[in-house]
Amino acid sequence: MDDGSGVDVRVLHVDDEPSLTDLVSVYLEREAGDVDLSVTTSASGADALDRLREEQVDCVVSDYDMPDIDGLEFLRAVRSEHPDLPFILFTGKGSEEVARDAFRVGATDYMQKDTGTDQYTVLANRVLNAVSQYRAKEASERYGTAIEALDSGVYSLDDSGHFTEVDSVFCELTGYERDDILGQHVTDLAMKDGDDLSDAFETVTSCEGADTERFETILAPGPYADHDEILCEGHLAGRQDGDEEPGVIGTLQDVTERSRHRERLHYETRLKDAVLDTSTSLMSAEADEIGTKIEWTLQTVGEVSDLARCSVFLYDDETNVAVQMHDWQEDGCQVNHPTRVALDDADWLVERLNRFENIRLHNTSDLPPGASNTKEILETAETGGFVAVPMVSKWTLIGFIVFDVTDEGRSWTDTEVDLLRSVGDNVAHTLARQRREHELQRQNERLEEFASVVSHDLRNPLNVAKGFVELASEEDDVSHLSRAIDGLTRMDTLLNDVLTLARQGRKVGDTEPVTVAQVAERAWKAVETGDAVLVAEDGIGSTQADQGRLQQAFENLFRNAVEHGSDGDAAETETLVRVGPTETGFYVADNGPGIPEEDRGTVFEHGHTTSESGSGFGLSIVESIVEAHGWEIAATAPEPDLGGARFEFDVGGVRPEVEPRFSLSND
Repeated sequence: MDDGSGVDVRVLHVDDEPSLTDLVSVYLEREAGDVDLSVTTSASGADALDRLREEQVDCVVSDYDMPDIDGLEFLRAVRSEHPDLPFILFTGKGSEEVARDAFRVGATDYMQKDTGTDQYTVLANRVLNAVSQYRAKEASERYGTAIEALDSGVYSLDDSGHFTEVDSVFCELTGYERDDILGQHVTDLAMKDGDDLSDAFETVTSCEGADTERFETILAPGPYADHDEILCEGHLAGRQDGDEEPGVIGTLQDVTERSRHRERLHYETRLKDAVLDTSTSLMSAEADEIGTKIEWTLQTVGEVSDLARCSVFLYDDETNVAVQMHDWQEDGCQVNHPTRVALDDADWLVERLNRFENIRLHNTSDLPPGASNTKEILETAETGGFVAVPMVSKWTLIGFIVFDVTDEGRSWTDTEVDLLRSVGDNVAHTLARQRREHELQRQNERLEEFASVVSHDLRNPLNVAKGFVELASEEDDVSHLSRAIDGLTRMDTLLNDVLTLARQGRKVGDTEPVTVAQVAERAWKAVETGDAVLVAEDGIGSTQADQGRLQQAFENLFRNAVEHGSDGDAAETETLVRVGPTETGFYVADNGPGIPEEDRGTVFEHGHTTSESGSGFGLSIVESIVEAHGWEIAATAPEPDLGGARFEFDVGGVRPEVEPRFSLSND
């Protein structure tokens, strides 16, 4: 398939579900664009093998779970008869082991079934790409031998190894005029010592030697050569002239590209093995190993690919920046990738990533004029050439990985870029899994905390209420009911706080720029504060937040300050609460009794309270709201002029363990 247009592509789709094969056929034929693509279907592997023997097929798309033989057994059978035929395993069995085994057996591609129709566009593209590469390889192999023969130079040598005749192809190849090469010794052509040439000549001219001999040498360029050096393969054969004087006839061929192709195939095989190994490692990584395994993946791929640096960037949709989360660089590389990239300053790059495109650049100078801001970033990082691949989860861009070199002129092949894209897919899936596991862990922790409340904290006031109700009944004394009401009130407080924490979870709704001081003032008006006073300092500024959730955090802190401000010695002075700016966010402080230094690390734990009427969930709710925004909160040393509690909100950092700030969709 030369350009992918107007050429028949015949696809055999193997699946035991008739309704699905019909659906896939319709979408593949429709999504193939200008290509005349037709799909035939088969319900079993055995039937599909018969069709392959009888019909012309350009690509096989097969399910994994089938009644007679599974997809891997079918693939092995296909490979025994059709070693190179494009084969795509399209399956709902989402197993890393199946994917790894499929590639090892010889699958061209692996794609997991998903919901929605967008997947068929992707499948159609993969089919057309696989067929295009297969046909190009087939054509190259078909005509390669003939072309090589046409490109061979022919020459003759006398019995001492000096040139007696050369043809025009030989002159063009070596860069010599015919008269200049005649009379020279054959070893004069070699860039180095010419031992291979000398040994081959002695073999074919000796009585005991072989009739023909092959050699390889790096050719020294002649005065008219358009190259510095080339790798050549030659053959020498002994002959007899008419006067019975021994001589040698030889051929010489430029095999530089063939050697490079062979080295490229060897490299791509090693890279494929590295991608498979790192994929297995990532998929089996425990939650606390994921960061280490990602960086090991970058190092492994970087060393196999002879790269200078690899970096994983996650997209922060609140600040519209890409934040470097993991990186690797080779020893001796002096310049790091930037840790944060404003996406507005790299719009050429971002536009393509948002289309889920792989981006390759052989030279920074190849960037178009409209990409000047991207070029500036690359030049600052001393990037010569790079590949950037998007990281996608549930059709959402969550970030990208950059693989680069500092020297210009690096050539990136399609196979190499596809394998690097696989690395990006593996890292994206791993980060999504990490997020799901973190969320499940937090949910389990909350369930355990709720169980503790139900089994312990609620049992105490329930026993109090029950006991005083029984006393009131036995003694016919209603005064006991007031104590029972206290217990019920305590239960009501606990239940409300538990339900609040359960409903709030650790997620936020839509965020928008909010003025922190205004949110604090609204929260103050929503709380019973008595004679307490709120002071909002200048310069607090704005931040990106879910306004309702942030207001609730302020309400809990203000309520906590007022309640504790009425305890002990603090009750003798007017309660004062202050909200002010910090370098990375803002703080809330009061003039109450404060928090002992040894307790500042535990005040956010569920059930932590110093008040008889408190539930111990107020500060825990505040922490859940803060973490849902991707911020941090800490109880810190008191303000010198207040001496009470002080809570500092850090809204300026992005921590690796906080995925909710990024566009990782909920799976």
